[in-house]
Amino acid sequence: MKLANRPVTAGRFRQRLRTLAMAVTMGASAAAANAQTPVIHIVDPSPVNWLSITWNTMEELVRVDKDGRTVPTLAESYRWVNPTTMEFKLRKGVSFQDGEAFNAKVFRRSFDEVQKSANPHPPGAFLNFAKDTELEVVDDYTVRFVFPSTDSAAIMKFRGMHVASTKFWNTNGFKNKQTGNAEGNW
Repeated sequence: MKLANRPVTAGRFRQRLRTLAMAVTMGASAAAANAQTPVIHIVDPSPVNWLSITWNTMEELVRVDKDGRTVPTLAESYRWVNPTTMEFKLRKGVSFQDGEAFNAKVFRRSFDEVQKSANPHPPGAFLNFAKDTELEVVDDYTVRFVFPSTDSAAIMKFRGMHVASTKFWNTNGFKNKQTGNAEGNW
């Protein structure tokens, strides 16, 4: 089986089936309950399920295209100001599913929330930003990151930093309310 000229392995095929099953379940639940209050039913209890959910429900500043190139998504552009400072121009006209407009203030909330976790990326601490990384909001659609030292993996880290609406963070965010831990919550 091939998709987009890439062979689909058995693992990818199972993952796509799980994602499809989850999407179908979500759609049926939302229609049955209330179209404005979708419910996610996890059909696979794997502790790394959050990967499928976040990659299919959230966006990042950058993604990687089919040729392995980094391309802006929530960002319109980015540039290195100097070896420890990176600036992003954020995409205008983007709204979350709950209607909230995306801007630098909303992005700041996502960054601050992710930085609160001791290990925001359980699959690999190499995806975490240094705790003393600073985020400056330059204007409504420009943010600047100041890293404590050069970080050759920075752009990859932005690929893994999921941006969510204020409502998401005000309810549960990634953490389980009972355990206070994000691991396995998805």
